[in-house]
Amino acid sequence: MLTQVEKLLSGRALTRRSIIILFTLIMGWIDLATGYEYSFSVFYLIPVSVAVWYDNTKVTVLSILGATCMWLYADFSSGHQYTQTLAPYWNAFVRLAFFSVVAILLFKVRGSLIAMTKMAMRDSLTALSNSRAFQMQYDDIRRNSHKSSHGFAVGVIDLDGFKKINDSLGHSKGDDVLVAFAEILKKATRSTDIVARMGGDEFIVILKRTDAKGAEEYSARLRCAFNESGLKEQSGVDFSMGIILFDHLPEDLDDATHAADMLMYKAKALGKSQTTIQIA
Repeated sequence: MLTQVEKLLSGRALTRRSIIILFTLIMGWIDLATGYEYSFSVFYLIPVSVAVWYDNTKVTVLSILGATCMWLYADFSSGHQYTQTLAPYWNAFVRLAFFSVVAILLFKVRGSLIAMTKMAMRDSLTALSNSRAFQMQYDDIRRNSHKSSHGFAVGVIDLDGFKKINDSLGHSKGDDVLVAFAEILKKATRSTDIVARMGGDEFIVILKRTDAKGAEEYSARLRCAFNESGLKEQSGVDFSMGIILFDHLPEDLDDATHAADMLMYKAKALGKSQTTIQIA
């Protein structure tokens, strides 16, 4: 149930904003129907909170103003008699301030959660997606793969000679090599594709809308970027890659990575520093 609500609110902006307006009007009607003796101010925070969490600042401000005006209208229409002329306007201002403070606090909480989520989904060394993020990205791509008539490719990349770097020059130098290679991957990979570090010196990519020719072009582009970087001359490392092509991605990520792994090991067995490509 909560998942369906989440999907509804995070979906189309028109639907979400219609819900915000409708709920504000409903709360105003309930507030009016129950009279001024019962306070419903806190419930106006529901549409305001939805605006903060799922929409932008402009919609949030309009939601706060709408909730305040709705409360003021309900208060005026309820027949509430004040001894001071300015009292209802002051009360409206207090509610406006209350809604605004809650919105600001929610905005800060939301920002912190987004930042923490991004940190949890990033490899701390290379800033690439980590294995958890890659799993989620893979599942999302697979769920939407029926919308595309194009194929996909999964590539596993392993650095040749990396262990020697760690053993002879230390892990700090090894980390520098991993960071440098991650930058090469970012440069060679399209923004629409996914690249991640799975751990150690192993990286993985998903190439969208790709056939055998596209996989070969990616391999050549990555090799060119690697050669231009001078990383091999500086550190002595190279890379081997296995790319497996699918019409539709397997349900289990492990099936896809295992197939690409086998091709990567085949590339190593053939002499390393090369790419093996195969259609599933």
